[in-house]
Amino acid sequence: MQSLLTILSILVLLSAPSYAAQQSKKPVRDLTNYLAVFDLDVVGKVDHDISRPLSDSVRGEIVRSGRYKVMDRANMDRILKEQAFQMSGTVQKDKMVEAGQMLGVGKIVIGSIGIVGRTYMISLSLVNIESGETERVEEDTCKCELDELIESVKRATSKLMTGGPAPAYVASPETPSPPVTITPAAPAPAPLPAPAPITPPAPTGVHFRESVTGMEFILIKGGCFRMGDEEGDREERPVHEVCVDDYYLARFEVTQGKWKALKGRNPSKHKNSDLDPVEDVSWNDAKDFIEELNKKSGRNFRFPTEAEWEFAAREGGRKEKWSGTNNESDTGTFGWLDGNSKGNHHPVGQKRPNAYGIYDMTGNVAEWVGDWYDRSFYEESPRSNPSGPGRGGDKVYRGGSFKDKPRDARTSKREKRSNRRGDQTIGFRLALSAR
Repeated sequence: MQSLLTILSILVLLSAPSYAAQQSKKPVRDLTNYLAVFDLDVVGKVDHDISRPLSDSVRGEIVRSGRYKVMDRANMDRILKEQAFQMSGTVQKDKMVEAGQMLGVGKIVIGSIGIVGRTYMISLSLVNIESGETERVEEDTCKCELDELIESVKRATSKLMTGGPAPAYVASPETPSPPVTITPAAPAPAPLPAPAPITPPAPTGVHFRESVTGMEFILIKGGCFRMGDEEGDREERPVHEVCVDDYYLARFEVTQGKWKALKGRNPSKHKNSDLDPVEDVSWNDAKDFIEELNKKSGRNFRFPTEAEWEFAAREGGRKEKWSGTNNESDTGTFGWLDGNSKGNHHPVGQKRPNAYGIYDMTGNVAEWVGDWYDRSFYEESPRSNPSGPGRGGDKVYRGGSFKDKPRDARTSKREKRSNRRGDQTIGFRLALSAR
């Protein structure tokens, strides 16, 4: 027996180095490249419902920066649930560090949002899980409406990732907007079928803010372009030359918060947050909203025409299949469609804007325009500022929604619906003539 034990001991000692060598060859994940974002803590008299969409904006901005591999929310929720990890009360750093260890990430982003008077206070922290130390803190303030918080959060996130200044934000309602330089529209194209090339516009920023609701508008310099698509549906043909005058177009779709502020109730089917686009409103409902806004603001806001909508979506009339891109593989970068929306709309402004700085013209919710629908209207459309037929049974809506495939969210795609019926996939944005 003694001899047998001696032999076994020798075999164990001889095998140990080989086992250690095998273990050392196992790849070790570099956790410093992995990051998790926790929902912002809400402090004071701030609507708690805005925490999640703002946190999603932080997550999306970090993903776009390409600096970290960001854990998605579904995996975070699943892992923490499996570990029976409970988060309650205010965000405590040591508690979040413990959660980060369970998630297997190297860093976490935590933060808070509060309000003092009418000024929102945003704070974000980048925390190292291994050391438990805060590597960087960035803060931002925004004397603004709920819709504009997304831009403020994005700015703070950009500074958190780079350690430097982010692109300048727009002025507050009480501060005059800075002068805006807009690339002039290219000369009108030559007579069909050989139009002159159209120079893509430079990003213009916000040109003015409407005083009643705080909605932001961008000046679109008019020009001529070839409207429609010969490869599209029957009602998208024939391609024809159209010219539009200068006009303003809203930077975002009208949100549930803006609607409630003016009308006092929220008609939307999916009431996710005040930052989501209002939906399930008929064309007539949206028209009532515009008329009430006009009474209070003293302006003449309206729906964009089909031609104006398509001109802006195609970034000054370029031959662009989707707003912002000609590549179907890039549509998820510019909009919420059936492939990335998870069956619901999302807060405005989370996707990449087109060259004019206008958001969500591809997907999220489709948008009512001012025109009555006529399948054959393109055959007789006037060249200058067409506004559709004088009457009809249905109104046109454009842009596709979170339920649509890319083909149905093309810039030239025309859809119709009774002006008396709403739908959870249809909202609207506002326009204003420049003269």
